[in-house]
Order: sequence, then C-alpha cells, then structure tokens
Amino acid sequence: MASKRNILSSANLLLIFESAGRCLSFSRAAEELRVSQPAVGHAIKNLEQQLGVRLFDRQHRGVALSRTGKTFFNQVSTSLDDIYRAADALKHSNNQKDVTLSVSTAFATHWLMPRIARFKQYYPSINLRCLTTETDTEFNQQDIDLRIPQAGGDWPGCERWHFTDESVIAVCSKAYLQQAGKIRRPADLLEHNLLHLEANYPQREDWQGWLKYHGVSVGTGGEQLRFNDYSVVLQAALEGQGIALGWLHIVEPLLTQGRLVQALPDVRTTNNPFYILAPQNKPLNHASECLRNWLITEVNSGPLTGQSRAD
Repeated sequence: MASKRNILSSANLLLIFESAGRCLSFSRAAEELRVSQPAVGHAIKNLEQQLGVRLFDRQHRGVALSRTGKTFFNQVSTSLDDIYRAADALKHSNNQKDVTLSVSTAFATHWLMPRIARFKQYYPSINLRCLTTETDTEFNQQDIDLRIPQAGGDWPGCERWHFTDESVIAVCSKAYLQQAGKIRRPADLLEHNLLHLEANYPQREDWQGWLKYHGVSVGTGGEQLRFNDYSVVLQAALEGQGIALGWLHIVEPLLTQGRLVQALPDVRTTNNPFYILAPQNKPLNHASECLRNWLITEVNSGPLTGQSRAD
C-alpha cells in the first residue's frame, strides 16, 4: 500500500469534506469549522485533485455530493464516528470523576431522580451520566460503567452485586379503586382492567405468573391493556386506566406520595433479584465504586423521607 502521505497530504481534508458533505454547503461547513468559505472550497478542490475524482457537483444555489462523493462520504463519516466514539470512551474511562449508569426509563424516573440530589450532596465532584434503555443487551457500549438490567440472568463477562430483591405488588390510582370498589382477593383482579407490559427483553414477572403464584388461573376477565414501556404502564395506572404490577423499589415513591395505592396487600417476592453489573474487562474507577456503594446503601435505607401523602 502507498504511503498515507502519498494518498492525502493532510487528514484535515477529510474533516472538512465530512462537514461539507453533511451540511451540503461550503458556507455552513465554514461556520461549523470556524474557517472562511474560500478555505473550505480550496480544501475540497485540493482533495478532489489528490484523489482524482469529483466529489461535489457545483450547482447554482449550492453543492451536492456526486455519486462517487456520496460513497466516499458514507465511508468517511462512518470512520470518523468510530474515532469519535473511541475517543469519548477513552476520555470517560480515564476520568476518575466520571461514571455512566445504564438503567430503564422507569427506574431513572421513579427511583433515581427523587434521590439524585442526595447523591450530589454526598459526591459533589462526581459527574454522573445516566443512560436510559428499554433493552437488556450486552455491554456493547464502551462508555457504560454500571448497569441495572431489567431482566434476570447469569450475565457472563460481568461482575455483579446484589441490588434488591424482586418484590411485586398490584398497584392502581386511588381514583380507580374508589370507582371500581374494594378488591378483596387476587381472583377479583380478573374482573378489572389489567395493564400489561410487553417487553423486548426476557420478562421477569407478569400478570399470569403473579396471579398463578396467588392461586389464580388466568381467564379472560376484564379489559387487557398492553404497552411496551413500563413507564407508560405506570402512567396509565396513575391516570386511572387500570391495575399494574408494581416493582416495589420503583413504585415506592409513588406509594409514599399517595399517587398510587396497593390494590391488594399481597406481595410476590421471587428468587430473581436485581443486580448491579459491571464489565469484567473494565476495572471500576473511583466514581464507579462510589456510585455502586451509594446505590446499594440507598436501596437498603428504606422509604424516602420528606414526601407528602395524598389524602
């Protein structure tokens, strides 16, 4: 293969080309790169001469990528994205004050957010980055330090620490319960609107398993509403649309505030606890250790205080 310098005089030409190809405007690329428009035009012309191809079609009101230019742009853009991601991952892995946590949207909204001020009070110098996901894939993002998966499993290639047991209750709004009347036993739930989660990961508990545990055979019963996002399931319950399964550690703030109530006192605790995971090939930095320890301490400290209950 020819020397890189014999192919391109400067890698900076690729950065300019990528910006111009993405903006489809030499002037907007110049603004983005903080250079003059003639400098962009000169760089593109230089690149075309070095490669011996036309990358842009000059038009009356701007420019457009040529057929060859489109192919080259896709290759350059993909390669630069890979470089930027690798640089970002390296930046975060070497910063002892940065930690990235991956959790579900429902967990972030209902468990983490009410407590985040307390974490910042304890660790003001740590930069917490929270990524929400509704899938439980492997650690395919290099910048994820800790994850609390929604599904259970052995999680090969990961270190794990017990976070909390899986305890599931039936929850609904107070308004729904007042309208529907008192529910005396699990079998009564079959006559009510049950809110189901259809997840794109191996589910933990569902209504069929919860009811079977309490000795109820699932029949047709009342209306069945189905959603693919647990945050939406909880929102439907808050709006009085039916009864949802509530993972106790997630719905606890909503119960404390009185926004949700237990439809029944029955609790189902499984042998499938929630874990905090970390990739084995990535040692925890100081910030990750602090967050892991805080999560475990916080979930075992009991209900949040200072919350008001609804009448």
